[in-house]
Amino acid sequence: MKKVLAAALICVASSFAAWDYFPVIEYGKGEAKFSFEQGRQANASAPGEDHDFKIRYSPLENLELLSQLGYTFGARFQIIPVISAGVDIGFPIPGTAWSFTPNVQFSTNLTEALAVGTNVQVTINTEDANKDSDGMDLSAGIEFDLTMGKSTVWVSCDFNTGLTVSKHDGKAADGAKVKDEGRGVEIVPTLGYVAAVGNLSLGTSVGWKIAEDEKVATVIGLDASIKF
Repeated sequence: MKKVLAAALICVASSFAAWDYFPVIEYGKGEAKFSFEQGRQANASAPGEDHDFKIRYSPLENLELLSQLGYTFGARFQIIPVISAGVDIGFPIPGTAWSFTPNVQFSTNLTEALAVGTNVQVTINTEDANKDSDGMDLSAGIEFDLTMGKSTVWVSCDFNTGLTVSKHDGKAADGAKVKDEGRGVEIVPTLGYVAAVGNLSLGTSVGWKIAEDEKVATVIGLDASIKF
C-alpha cells in the first residue's frame, strides 16, 4: 500500500476550477487549458512534476466533448440544470491498457457570487499486455467558487481511493494473491485563484495531498485557458 500511495503523491492533483465540477459549456463554445503542477514531500530529494492539456467543445445543446493529451476522450451531457453525467475513455497510448471513467456532477449557485459543484467518478482500468492493472479507483470532490468581477477564488477537497488492489503479472503488487480490497485513502484540499482577461484565464493553486502512513505532499499549480 505504501508504494502505491507514494507514487500517487507525485501525480497530477486534478483540481481545475470551473472545468469538471460545473455545467457543460454553451452550445458552439469551446475551451483549451494547459496546466503545470509541481509537488514535494518533506525531505524529498527532488520534486515531482506533471503537466496536462485539455480541450473541450459543445457541438450540440447540453453536450460537451473533451480530449486530454490526445489519448483520453470523453463526453458529458447536461441532464437537468443542476446535474450532468458523462464518461471518459482512456486509449492505450502509451501502453496497452484501457480505462473507462463514468462520472456524475451536481452544481448550483448558492448566491449570485458563490457556486458549488460536486463530482463522483469511478475509473476502471483494464489489464495491459503483461497482465498488469491499476484496478478500479473511486474519486469524489466538492468545490466552492467565489466570483468577484473578473476574479474567482475557489476552494476544493478531493477524495481518492482504490477499490481493488493493483496487479503485477496478474498478482497483487506485493506478490500476494489478488484480493478485492482498497489501496488506501488520499484527501486533497486545494485553494486557488483565477483571473480572467477577455477570453483568457490565468490561475494558480496550492494543494496538500494527505495519504495514510505517508508524509503530506504540497502541490503548487499554474494553469492558463482560452475560450473560443
